[in-house]
Amino acid sequence: MSHYEINLSVSEKYISNNNIIEVDRKSDVHLYEEVYKIATYFHEEFDYTHVPFCPLGYIDAPKLKYKALLFTKEAPDKHEKEPTPHRIYGACLFTVKEFTEDKDYWLLQWIWIHPFFRHRGNLKKTWNKLEEKFDNFLIASPISNDMNAFLENINSKYEHEIM
Repeated sequence: MSHYEINLSVSEKYISNNNIIEVDRKSDVHLYEEVYKIATYFHEEFDYTHVPFCPLGYIDAPKLKYKALLFTKEAPDKHEKEPTPHRIYGACLFTVKEFTEDKDYWLLQWIWIHPFFRHRGNLKKTWNKLEEKFDNFLIASPISNDMNAFLENINSKYEHEIM
């Protein structure tokens, strides 16, 4: 793994009441760039061969159904005026997995959370929102040891899709 620096963005413009910002084909280009930045951290940490998100979304794959999500939290250390800005601390990508003899499912392709925000209950709170939004989703393999431990801890009902 190479040396890299993690810089989390803080925004007054992109604020969400539920601490999740949806990114899809209709989103502002800046949000694509934020997802891409988080995807590069995922790529570096797990030493993947490629960054698992395009900086402009998936413009080259118009039939691909996807939603990227940015995870945010208030950034009181940057609060100078209202509204309180939010820090983007993680992201994930869901795509639709199509089946010929079953219904289509959302597939969690990847998820990355800044190390400072791990093991503090943030993923568990966010996970509940993911369950509400994506119902019975699948999780793409490989799965990190931390993610496996998390899934065991919450008694996950989720199936792992072998890729």
